[in-house]
This record gives sequence, C-alpha cells and structure tokens, in this order.
Amino acid sequence: MRSGRNGLPELLAPAGSRNAFLGALAAGADAVYLGGEKFGARAYAENFTQEDIIRSIKEAHIFGKKVYLTLNVLTKESELEETVDFAISLYREGLDGVIVQDLGVVRTLHDRCPGLELHASTQMSCAGPESVRFLKKLGVRRVVPARELSLEEIRTIKREEPVEIECFIHGAMCYSYSGRCLMSSFLGGRSGNRGRCAGTCRLPYTILDADGKEISLRKGKEQYPISMRDLCVLEILPDLIDAGIDSFKIEGRMKSPHYAAGVTALYRKYIDYYVKWDAEGRKKPWKIDAEDMRRLRSLYLRTDLSTGYYYKRNGKELLTIGKPGYAGTDEEVLAQIEKEYLSGLPKRKNSGKAVLIPGEKARLAVSAPDLNGSGAPVTVTAEGDVVQSAQKRPMEEKEIEKRLRKTGDSLFAFDDLEVKLTGEIFMPVASLNALRREALLKLEEELLACSRGGEAAESVGESKECPDRATAESAAEERAAAESAAADRTTEKQRPAQHHRAPGEIPEVWAQVTTAAQLRAAKECGISRIIVEETPQIMEALTKEERKSCVITLPHVCRVGSRESVRKLADMGFAGVLARNPEELDILEEIGYQGMIVGDGSLYQWNTAARDLLLAHCDLVNLGWELSSRDMIPLTKGAESRQLLSVYGRIPMMISAGCVKKTAGMCTHREQAFFAIRDRMGMEFPVRCVCGHCVNVIYNSKPLSLHRFVSKKDPVAMSAAGWICSFTTESGAQTKEILDWYKSGGAAGNSSALIREFTESNEFTTGHYRKSAL
Repeated sequence: MRSGRNGLPELLAPAGSRNAFLGALAAGADAVYLGGEKFGARAYAENFTQEDIIRSIKEAHIFGKKVYLTLNVLTKESELEETVDFAISLYREGLDGVIVQDLGVVRTLHDRCPGLELHASTQMSCAGPESVRFLKKLGVRRVVPARELSLEEIRTIKREEPVEIECFIHGAMCYSYSGRCLMSSFLGGRSGNRGRCAGTCRLPYTILDADGKEISLRKGKEQYPISMRDLCVLEILPDLIDAGIDSFKIEGRMKSPHYAAGVTALYRKYIDYYVKWDAEGRKKPWKIDAEDMRRLRSLYLRTDLSTGYYYKRNGKELLTIGKPGYAGTDEEVLAQIEKEYLSGLPKRKNSGKAVLIPGEKARLAVSAPDLNGSGAPVTVTAEGDVVQSAQKRPMEEKEIEKRLRKTGDSLFAFDDLEVKLTGEIFMPVASLNALRREALLKLEEELLACSRGGEAAESVGESKECPDRATAESAAEERAAAESAAADRTTEKQRPAQHHRAPGEIPEVWAQVTTAAQLRAAKECGISRIIVEETPQIMEALTKEERKSCVITLPHVCRVGSRESVRKLADMGFAGVLARNPEELDILEEIGYQGMIVGDGSLYQWNTAARDLLLAHCDLVNLGWELSSRDMIPLTKGAESRQLLSVYGRIPMMISAGCVKKTAGMCTHREQAFFAIRDRMGMEFPVRCVCGHCVNVIYNSKPLSLHRFVSKKDPVAMSAAGWICSFTTESGAQTKEILDWYKSGGAAGNSSALIREFTESNEFTTGHYRKSAL
C-alpha cells in the first residue's frame, strides 16, 4: 500500500498556496494536499482556484507525485451537488484522491464516481478497526485516524482491518478529537467543522475543582490548560515506519511556503536516512542532528514540542501551559530555504539526444528516468524543421546544446544532452526552440499518461471517467431503497411506536440524564423516554427492571479499549442505546443488536445522503447542534417520525483525550463531580471526566434552550418525532421544572421560574437554530 520511495511511507506535505505547493515538491514530498476556494477545512488559507488545482495536478504528475483535495467539512444539502461535481471534475483531470469528512459526501462520491480514491479525514475521528470496516463499505480506501491513537492502536487497525493508514507526524495539535469540537462554533459562530476554527483552545483558562476552587498551574500567571504542544516525531520516526503506516502527513495549510518546504525537506532527509540506517543493521542509536532541530524550531513551531499521543494517553507534558505562541523565526534559515526550494519552478532532470543531418528533419529524443526505480525510462522523439546546409558559418555542437538547454519556465531541465551533427549545418534559433518545445511537450504528455496508468495519452480520458449522472443516480437510488428496506426489516419490531399527532400537539419529550437526582425527576414527570449517561451514579441507581425502559449512552469515543464496554452495555437489558460514532454502529450490526438504536448529534447528518445512511443503521437520529432550522427542513421532510431535536441542555463543546483533572494533578481514575474551566470573561464551562473511558467532555457555559421557538409552535420543532432535554449539572428540582415546561409546550398556566430567569438574564443560548454555523 505504501506509495513513497523505496517502499517507505508516502511523505505528504501541505500546500495553502502555489508557492507552498512548489516548495513542497522541490523539498521532496511524495504527495501534496491542498484545498479549493470552498469545501475545505482551512477556509482562511490562500487556497486554489479550480484552474490552479488542475495546473498543480499536472505539475505534480510530471514529477511522479500525487495531489489530494481536501473536502473535509460538513456539507449542507444545498451544497452537496456542487461539492460532488467539483470533485468529479477534478478527478477527470487526474486528481489522485479526496480527503472527506461528511458521510453524505463519501456516499455520493462513491456512487457517482467509484474510481475516485476516498480518504476518511481525521475530522471523522476514526478510533478503531470498526469505523474502518464501516467506511470501507462506503468505498473509503485510506483512513486518517484520530490523532489521539497510540502506535499500538494503529497497529491493531492495520492487523484487524487492513487499510491504508495516514498519520500526522508534524504540526499543530487540537485538544479535542478532530470533528468533535464545537467550541469555536458556539462561542464565535466559526465552526471547525466548516474550516473556520477560531482556536479557542489556545486561550487562557483557569481550572476549577469540584468545589469551584481555582487550581494554579503557574503561580500568578496566565495558564493554558487545553493548548496542545506542537507535534514532532523525528525522534521516534523509525517506530512509525516500522508500524506500517502508509502515509506521513505534515500539518500546516495555513502556514507559509517556508514552513511547507523546510519541514518537508527535513523529514525527507530522515526518512531517506532510515533506509541506510536500517540496511546497516541499526548499529548506531537513532539520532537527530542538533542543527536540524534548531532549523525546525525556527519554522513557525510553538516553543514546546512533543511526540504526541503515540506513546502517551494524555498528560501535562503534552500541553503548553505557558503562552502557546510561536518561537521566533530565523531569517538566515528562511533565506536558505528560499534559495534552495522557493527560488523558481522545480525542474525534472532528463536526458536528450539531438540528431541534425542536412536535408533531413531535425530530431530530438528526450528521456526521463522512472522516479520510482521500477521501470524503464520514458522516452519520446520529436521532429522539427528540415536541417539546412551551412552557407557561411556552420553551427557548432556547443552552440546548439546551449540553445536546446534553455528550457525556460518549463518543468524540465537537461541533465545530459548529446548533440550529433553530420556535416556543416545551420538551423534558425526559432526552429531549435520549436524542436525543444515539441519534444518537452510530448514528454509531458507521456509522463501524464503514465501517471494515470495509461499506455498512451489517448487512453487517459477513459481511465478517469465516471458513470453518467443518470446511471449513477439510478444505482444510488436502488441501493438506498435496498438499505431502507433492510433497515425496516431489522428494526421494525423495536422502533418506538409513533402515533400520528394531532395538529398543534407537541412532540414526545425525552430526558437525557447524568445523575440519580435527574433520573428520579424524569420519572416523576412521567417521561417514558429516558437516556441515561453511563455514570457511576446512574449505574448504581438503576434496577434491572428499570433498564428495560431506558436508553443507555455508549462511549463518546470508541477506541480499542472501549469495544468490550459497548458489547457489555448492549447486553445489559436496556431498551436501547445512544450510539455516538461509526465504531459503535458497526459493533451493534456485528452482534445483531435487537434493541432501539438512537444516533447522537455527533453522527452528523447535514444532508439527506448522510441522513439516509444513518437511518439505515439507527431507529432515530438527533438532528445535531450546528444547523439552523432552515437547514433542518430537508432532513426532516419524509423522515419526521425518526428525527429528534435537542431543545434544552448544555451542548458538549469538546470531546478530548486530555484530562483537566490529571493536568491539575488530581486524577483519581474514578468519575466523580464535575470540574470546570473558566475563561477570561468569567464564563465557566463544566467538565465531565469520564474515567471509565479516559475522556473529558467540556460543556457549554450556557445551556441551549429553544423555549421561545417551542412556545410559538415553530414548524420545524413541531415536526420532530421527539424533543431531547439533556441534563448535566442541573439539580433534581431544576430538571423537573424544565421537563414539566417542555412537556406542556410552554402552555399558559404552567409557568417556569427557571425559564423566566433564562429569558430575563439571557443566561441561555439558542445555539445555531436561527443561524447555522459559518
């Protein structure tokens, strides 16, 4: 599967601009990933026009390199067609693959263009072989797993569910699992799931213990307890190569061309050095030159570095704690990188032989060596004008060679060039230039044909064609119908009965509870649909009989260590489960689970293609937290009886492998009361430390509440099958008050002091219900 040099991992570099792209090629990247002006997770990078991308694909292929397009954002129904058409148009131009987050985009691209290579973005937070199996069924060929995985977990994925694995080796790290962070979205309206993260994890926060007491990490100074150190794996590079990782990815499409070229060059050096070091029996310890590390640190890196999660589950040593600014740049280093990699177009070396015989057409044969060392050189021959006999001063070989070597702004340069003359000849400079241009053009065409797997340029188009849209859509519709029928057969008996509501009748209210007091309050309110978090309090409070009427939550992240927990919870006699990731959907399908399956909001459905896919696996699905009511309309249409809407509760802003209790030096390995982090504005964000799965959930400082919409009988809210009220830090009395209010739909005579307090003090948020995430 490895596509790098000498069977080594591919070295994949970022390009946020054309200069960064050219610099990465010149510095030794095997592939480059870049984004268009839309649909990529770096909306603030310079990015590329469609024409730029087509040009870059051709240039990369001439050098035997690949180009991957980032489509790694969640995609609304109104954007799906344009996104898919954009990717397919570039595939026809030779695009090597797309990096995708949205399940609907994955499914639609595979249906319409099965030849297009699909890579699952790290934004999918894939954490185990089960999600790989789930995605492979959708046509995914490469997975970029969650950056939080250990090296052993990556080995497990390779062993249990073989797939191409692409891992990050360098650059910025997120505190949250990628794709599971809503903090920027809810605090500033800029969503990381749309490529507009504002970097809220880089701000200062104060940790508060369960009693609200401040915990000082830096006496008298600002502290940054959720800001990750930058990743740098040079010290453990042999371990990653030995683990069988197929592609090494450098983060940084927002960074400068100097960063892209400089970092790529250093990793190229040490990946290539590994070959020699390994061939010599690894007799010397693996060592990174101090000067190379100095150069690396001068290239827009934060002051603190780490080797990431490959050998660490979490810990203070992965964080900056001090101000997470960048180290100073070295102007001398930047100038050197500019000279070596950014001073002009990179050139592919080739050899040539010109034959000039009076009375015959001039010929120039050009050969380009096979860059992978696995085949014969590519050779083409061009014919030019008829060679003239010299009337006065005959041309010399050196003069002709000098003219032919002037390759100008092409991507080629002659390494060896032989000129063979017979007799005394003359050719106009224009004729020599035309001969050279024709030869290099034919060479370019042949190299591009070879890069697409074709024998000749004529076969290229066929090798990159997709089915016509009518055929593709017909096949997709047939598959969707089959999936729907299968879903109906397997879930018909356990799907919650839905009665037809009379006009104006409110949807059924669901309660999602974290504490025993909240559970009791929900029962007192007569709530029949109760989702219980897997907390020590809840598990101790529930009787075996009570489980039969409750839905149990599955882990927020299902890593290898949580697999047995999912199976155990599914076998404990609950009425159903709340699934939060593709791993869990795959496990439930594998064990033939017969209870109700509810999809959480973290199983994003931003378009009908994603919705239909999820509804083939789930009985009901939460509409999620970042869409506006207008964006929800196409998702509810025709699926009203299977969509749930969150109307109250603190939204989970981050799901993190980090642990604020451990950072504070207070880890007990047992889930107890909530901790919190407080920002510069005095807002406090509750933190639940889920010790059973070693995960932190950071909740919003204000609860979501759609009471204003509910009281006005908002049509989208009224069309949902159920309303979810989620409770975290609320008391039993507050829980009961909120549930009673929503059960009545805000009817007159059933007032709530808490709702009035929200309204008067503005201590609540309507989230994105009025305006979806940017």
